Amino acid sequence: MKKLTFLLAIAFSYSALAQNILWEQTGLKVKEGNGAFVVDVVDKFYSSIEMPDGVSVSLNWVRYRPEGTETTHYLTFGGTAEGIVKLRELRDGDAYDAYSDALGKLAKITSSVSGSTLVRMNADKMGPMAQVWQWSVEDPEKFVKAFMTLTKGFPQEGYLSMGLISQGASKAGESHYVYTTHKDYLTALSWGPKTEEQQKAFITFQKVVNPISDYLGTQTFYTVKTWN
Repeated sequence: MKKLTFLLAIAFSYSALAQNILWEQTGLKVKEGNGAFVVDVVDKFYSSIEMPDGVSVSLNWVRYRPEGTETTHYLTFGGTAEGIVKLRELRDGDAYDAYSDALGKLAKITSSVSGSTLVRMNADKMGPMAQVWQWSVEDPEKFVKAFMTLTKGFPQEGYLSMGLISQGASKAGESHYVYTTHKDYLTALSWGPKTEEQQKAFITFQKVVNPISDYLGTQTFYTVKTWN
């Protein structure tokens, strides 16, 4: 109960910086050469419906991923609980069935995961390139505290969030993630601590979280299109 109370307090404390959101994410393995057709199919459906307030849908291409990961694209649904529920209701009927059939001929579903943010910063600086890191965490309270300390010594120029993976985790047991975006590919490639203070903050974070978590890898995405 103490750890849950702490996490809720963190989420409440940073709600003034950016409203925390819920998200659902579907992983896709797109057959080679079908990328443009997938974009067309997804665009036709989500451009044909009136998107509920407080929710958005994005199609992301996976540029870099851990060895053995077959996912090439992600469909991500993010926003308020009310918005996601309303969008779920629209994902039904003949039009949605036709959309699902068309998408199924071009790609297969590799994963279905949902979660929520605990902290969001720089919400007005969302960029097209994104990186996400995942951990299986044994001590959430210690992990969150270490992350908050890291953000002070190693602030990010782009959008930054940290949150929980609540449903659909793999056998690796991923439970927490850190997600940040960059304004372009060059910025993503050159990301990392640059000053002595930033390097110390990053090393301190690693020393604290390594004993209480398993690092599961990182992926880099490019946002192909967003509907909101």
